[in-house]
Amino acid sequence: MEAVLRVVPVVGETTWSFVHRVAAAYGLDAADLTGEWRSANWMQRKDRGCAGGEVLLDAVAQEQLARWCRVPAGHLARALPSWAAGPQALAGRGGDGRGWMRWRTGVLEWGPVVFGCGLCAARRGGGGQRVWVYGPQWRRLCVRHGRWLLEPGGGHPLGWVEVAGLARELGRAQRRWARVARAAQEGGVAPREVFALARAVVCWWWEREEFWARETVWGPRLERVMAAAVRRVGDGVGWGFEQWRLLVRDAVVFPEVVSVAQALADPRLRERAGQGAQGLLRDRAGAEQFAAVLGVRLGRGWLAEVERAGSGGPLTPWVGALVRERRGAVSLRGRGVWWVHGPHRPVEAAVGLHVVDGRAGPGADGPADGQATPAVRSGHGHGLVRRQTQLFDEGLEHARRHVEEFGHLALAHTPATGIRDGFDLGRWLAHRRATAALLSVQQAAQLAQLDAWWNPPWPMHWQRGWYRARDFVRRHGPVHCGDNLEGLPRWLGLWLRQQITHYRQLQEGQQRLLAELGLDEGEIKRFHAWPGRRHPVGEALAVASAFAARHGHLVPSRSTTVDGFALGSWLVRARVRQRQAGRPTRLGQRLTALDCWWNPPWPIAWQRMWWAARHHLSGLPPGVQWWPGAPTADRTAVWLHQQAARRPQLQPAQNDLVNELIALIWRPRISDSAWPTLSALLSPLPHHGGRRRSERQVLEAILHIACTGQPWTQLPAALGDYQACHRRYRRWLADGTLARISHTLLPEPDTAWQQRLAAHTASAAGSS
Repeated sequence: MEAVLRVVPVVGETTWSFVHRVAAAYGLDAADLTGEWRSANWMQRKDRGCAGGEVLLDAVAQEQLARWCRVPAGHLARALPSWAAGPQALAGRGGDGRGWMRWRTGVLEWGPVVFGCGLCAARRGGGGQRVWVYGPQWRRLCVRHGRWLLEPGGGHPLGWVEVAGLARELGRAQRRWARVARAAQEGGVAPREVFALARAVVCWWWEREEFWARETVWGPRLERVMAAAVRRVGDGVGWGFEQWRLLVRDAVVFPEVVSVAQALADPRLRERAGQGAQGLLRDRAGAEQFAAVLGVRLGRGWLAEVERAGSGGPLTPWVGALVRERRGAVSLRGRGVWWVHGPHRPVEAAVGLHVVDGRAGPGADGPADGQATPAVRSGHGHGLVRRQTQLFDEGLEHARRHVEEFGHLALAHTPATGIRDGFDLGRWLAHRRATAALLSVQQAAQLAQLDAWWNPPWPMHWQRGWYRARDFVRRHGPVHCGDNLEGLPRWLGLWLRQQITHYRQLQEGQQRLLAELGLDEGEIKRFHAWPGRRHPVGEALAVASAFAARHGHLVPSRSTTVDGFALGSWLVRARVRQRQAGRPTRLGQRLTALDCWWNPPWPIAWQRMWWAARHHLSGLPPGVQWWPGAPTADRTAVWLHQQAARRPQLQPAQNDLVNELIALIWRPRISDSAWPTLSALLSPLPHHGGRRRSERQVLEAILHIACTGQPWTQLPAALGDYQACHRRYRRWLADGTLARISHTLLPEPDTAWQQRLAAHTASAAGSS
């Protein structure tokens, strides 16, 4: 693909987002670009549009992407946070000039992924494609266009909410956070921990009726932001007030979060909060005192009363942790001072927007009224625990019904199969797998009782394929490889062949499950012993690579077989497919990397004779062996004479190959009349016994290398051992013998090689 457009990355953009924008600029999909690279791991089809994923590229793929977008790779490295991690993660791969990629999803070390500002991205090209950037919670504001950026996967169609009326105030808070972060680092505290606790404190106020009874600032902000969001989307989503309120919460409270974080990072205030005896009542009193200080800073002197009226917010355990730290005690359960306990963590939009009367949220068969049921928080989180238990029991009942009907819990997470009776069982199970470590022993046992492989240590798509194969085996009997898997449905045959190919890489549990289908090690051996079986492309390429390394070419006869694999017939079929396609196929490109003349436009027998003549003239390279039935030296000499005689009938590329062979044929260059003069110029060498080499033969070897430019390892056998000749060459070059020969007056036939020797000597002296 020749680059004709320029696409510039947004600062902090994910590489996966940038690949989408580059593809969109050319009217392509991201899969069209990633198809040019090899993948180090599996990317499911549903992940191709995943906003929370990332793709790592090696150096070759990075250079290609830089060429397509017409932006230097150095600029991309400064704009894309994950750019430098690609070559490290894919070290050791490549070598054939083709790029590699690795797909990443889940929690990423560069931060959470949010939607980028579309207006900022539109100025940088990309065809109006949505942009995903790494954006921590304290950097969600686009000051230029007055947009508060939202995280993808939140169950809503919005990428941002308009906060133009609050842009100046939010911008000041965003700039002030940089100073707070520096103060926290100087105090030995991670800024993200300070921000998380401050956000938990402010969101706890957000849920208190006592706070809203006196608050005068958040109400106008909430109305302005919510009105802009509703005006942009309309009533199509069917949300109620609580859902819109949850969506815009972080934008409304951001200035207060920064102010609270500034107070929490102040070492003097922490010192005051950490004084006093430990105990729940004293911790509550310390939290109220700290809330009073926050009230003065925030202009809300009644915050201490809100803290006193509540059942204990995030400030209470934080004050207790400060007291324990001051006394040198071990942190509770090994958690640090800034740990936010589960009942105090804010309800995120991705979760809260889906909790509607205990069922799937808007856009997923929600209720008609669209009113959200907020998470209940009472006591020390006991109400929330009861609510979570209630939701788990409800999901477990739906899972039990699914098992009774289908016999497993490996359903795909898609709207077509995951949502039944108004409940998104696929999403519920996916969340249970992601948070399996948080399940109680009883809950994990209940799920395992329904399906022992509900959360396997291998990909779920593999488990779904196994259940489908198991149903087939129960109806038709175990599979066996005696007939090369013939007679099976195409989908089952492809799946079983893939398992056989990668059998050694499977886990022990997967191998046991395959044995239940009848596919044990004995059957796999029978499959490999089948003479006419179809080999996977990767296995056939491995055999072709080994043959090319052993013989130097990929033009064996049709009957050639290597370790039971019909390599000759397989290469014939590959040539036919490439010629029918009219262009180099993907397989053909990989074979060309092994042998550039594996599919020549002339007969294969001619190319095979050319390789034999080349090896007879220059000698077999290290590691290369003669193939069975290889032509002799006399036969190749006659063949080369015939090709030289019929040059007009040969193609231009064939003539070039014939010239390459003729250049390897050695002819004496020193005339008899010039030898007496040359022999007097040669420096005498000490004789230490043994057979003395002919000095004329050594000089002929040096002239052959100087005139042909070939490496010493390809010295013709008629000139003797190349190592001995190379040692003599270095002596004569060092003592000036070759320089004297180059400047001595010689007869006319010898002036041609004398000039070539002079140029070669000057080049060797300059390089040394």
